[in-house]
Amino acid sequence: MVSIALLMVTAVHASMTIAGLAVAGYALGQGITGPPRGRLADRYGLVRVAAVCGGGYSLALIGLLAAALTGAPAGVLIATAGAAGLMVPPLSPGMRSLWSVHAAGGLRQAAFAFDAVVFDLASIVGPALASALAVGVDPAAALLLLLALTGAAIVILRTRERPRETARAPARQSIAGLLRSGAFRRLLITGAFVNIALSGTEVALTAYVRHHHALWAAGPLLAEISVGSIVGSLVLGARTTPGGKSNRFFRLLACYALGLAALTAAGLDAPLLAVAAPLAGLCLGSVLATLFSRAGSAAPPGSDTEAQGWLNSVMNGGASAGAAIAGLASGNPVLALGLAAAAAAIAAAAAFSRTAAAGPPVRNGSAR
Repeated sequence: MVSIALLMVTAVHASMTIAGLAVAGYALGQGITGPPRGRLADRYGLVRVAAVCGGGYSLALIGLLAAALTGAPAGVLIATAGAAGLMVPPLSPGMRSLWSVHAAGGLRQAAFAFDAVVFDLASIVGPALASALAVGVDPAAALLLLLALTGAAIVILRTRERPRETARAPARQSIAGLLRSGAFRRLLITGAFVNIALSGTEVALTAYVRHHHALWAAGPLLAEISVGSIVGSLVLGARTTPGGKSNRFFRLLACYALGLAALTAAGLDAPLLAVAAPLAGLCLGSVLATLFSRAGSAAPPGSDTEAQGWLNSVMNGGASAGAAIAGLASGNPVLALGLAAAAAAIAAAAAFSRTAAAGPPVRNGSAR
C-alpha cells in the first residue's frame, strides 16, 4: 500500500512529479537505514526496535499528511517522506529472521515459499485497496489504514518473538561485518540483479501497453505475473532437486530468465503477452524464497535480521536501477523487456559460477 498511499497523499496539493520524488525519497531513506535497523533488532530485540521505529514512522507520515494538506513546499514534502523511510520498522527482515527460527531444518524452504506467496497476494490486494480508499474516501484514509496495519503487525510479532531472539547478539567491529563474507556479497549481487529484472519488467510492460494504447492492460498483466509466481511457489517452493541447494538456485534463476525471454518474444505479437506473463512469474516466487532463505543461512548466529536488512536494501537499489534502465529504453518496450531478461540471466550466471566454485554448503556463519 505504501507507494500508492504516498503518491495520493502528496499529490493532494502538489504535482505528480513532486509525489514521485517523495516516493523516491522514502525508498532512499529505507535503503540507507535497512542494515542498521536490522542490526539493532538483532541486538535489542525485534519488537522493541520495531515499536520505537514505528513511533517515528507514524509521526513522519502524519507530518507528511499535514504538510500535503497545508500546501507545504516541495522540499518539505520530499524531506518528510524521506524521514519516514529512515524510520520504517524492520518488519520484513524481522519476519524472515523469525521464519529461520520457527521453521528451521527441512521446513525452512517451505516457509520462505509460503512467505513469497503471501507477499504476492499482498502485492495484488494492497495497491487495489490503497487506490480504492484514496479515490473513494480520501487519501488520508489509505495512509491511516497503512499505519494501523503496521501497528497490528508489531503487536502480532510480539506474540511470536522468543526469549532467545531478544538476547543481545555478539558485538561486531563495524556495520559492514557481514560484507566480509564473499558468499554473502555474491548473494547480494544476485539479489540486486533479480530485482533489476523484476522492476524492469514492471516498467517495460507498462511502457508496452501504453505504446499500444491499452494502458488498462498493465494491471492485469502484472497481476498475471504475480499469479504465476504464487502457483510456482506452491508447486516448486518446498521441492528439492538433485545436486544440492546451490544447483537448485541456479536452475530456478535460469527458469526465471527463460520465462522473461519468452515474455520478450511474446512482445513481438501483443496477444501472446497474456499467455507468457504467468510463465514469466512461474519461478519468481521460488527465486525470492531461496534468496531470503540463503541470506539467513549465510549470516552468523544472532545477525539474521541484519542480513535480511542488507538484502532488502540492495534489492531496493536494484529495483531503482531496473526502473531507470527500463524507463530509458521505454521507447522500444521489447528492448526494455529484453534488458530485464538479460539481468535475470546475469543473476543465473552468478549463481552458476558460485555453484561451480563452492564446496559442500555450511550453515549459519561459516565461509562457503
